[in-house]
Amino acid sequence: MKLIANLFLVTVIILTSCAKKTNSTFQASAIIEGTAIKVAVQTGGYLLKVNFDEGQEVVTGDTLAVVDAEKLSYQLDQIRAGLDEVAVQHRLANTSLRRAQEDYDYAKTRYERFRDLFAKNAASQQALDDAKIANDRAGTALESARQSLQTIASKEKGLDAQTKFLQRQINDAMVKAPMSGTVATRFYDAGETIPPNAPIIEIIDLKKMWAKVYVSETYLPQIRLGQNAQVTIDGATQTLTGTISWISAKAEFTPKNILTPESRTALVYAVKVTVDNPDRLLKHGMPVSIMLQPGS
Repeated sequence: MKLIANLFLVTVIILTSCAKKTNSTFQASAIIEGTAIKVAVQTGGYLLKVNFDEGQEVVTGDTLAVVDAEKLSYQLDQIRAGLDEVAVQHRLANTSLRRAQEDYDYAKTRYERFRDLFAKNAASQQALDDAKIANDRAGTALESARQSLQTIASKEKGLDAQTKFLQRQINDAMVKAPMSGTVATRFYDAGETIPPNAPIIEIIDLKKMWAKVYVSETYLPQIRLGQNAQVTIDGATQTLTGTISWISAKAEFTPKNILTPESRTALVYAVKVTVDNPDRLLKHGMPVSIMLQPGS
C-alpha cells in the first residue's frame, strides 16, 4: 500500500508539472517590421523632380516623382501620324476591295452565261475562253485586294500597339505611390538620370506592423489565429496588444539569427503577430518582446 501511495504521489507531481508547462507563458524577442515597398521607375531618363523627402507621409496615388518624357511624346506623335496615314490607306483598300468584288461578280455571271450558251451551241469556244480568262483575272484581283486590306490592317494593329506602349511609358514617367505610408529612403534626387526599373523611393507602412516568433511543437497547440499577444518595447513601459495573424503549416529549423546552443537542431513553427500602430510608437527594425499566453 505504501508503494502504491508513493507511485500515486509521483504521478500527481508529474501531471502537475506537465500542466504548469502546458499553461506556461511563451516569451521571445523579435524584430518588428512594417510592409516595405521599393517603388521603381519603369521609364528611365532624366529625373525632373522628386516630390517627397524622407520621413514624409504619402497617400496611395500621390505623384512621388516625374521623369522627363518629352522624347517619348515626340515618338508618340510620329506613330499617331503614321496611324492617320494608314487610316487613309485602309479606306482606299476597302474601296478597291469593293470594286474588285463587283468586277468578280460581273465576270463570274458573264462566264456562267457563256458556259450555258456554249452548252446550247449558241456561243463560240473563243467567247467562252475569253469569259473564263476574265473571270480568273477578276478572282485574282479580288484575292489581291483582300490581301492588301489584311496587310494594312496588320500594320494598323502594329502601330496601335506601339501607341499604347509609348503611352504607357509616358504614364509611367509619373511615378505614383502604390500604397500609403512613410518615405523611408529616397534613392535619387532631381537632376539625376536613372535607369529603367531602378527604385527611387522606399515606402514603409507604419500603421500596421508585424513580427515573427518561433514556437516549438509542444507549445503550438496552445495558440490559435486571432489570439492576442502582448508586445513590449525594450526600455519602455507601454505594452501594445497584437494579434496572431498567421501560423506556419510546416516545421523548420530554428533560424540562425535567434539560435541558442541548446536549440541548434530544434524544429519550430513560425508565428506572425500583427500590431496596430496608429501613434507610430513602433519603428521598422525595432527590437521588441512578444508574450503569448494560452487562452488569451
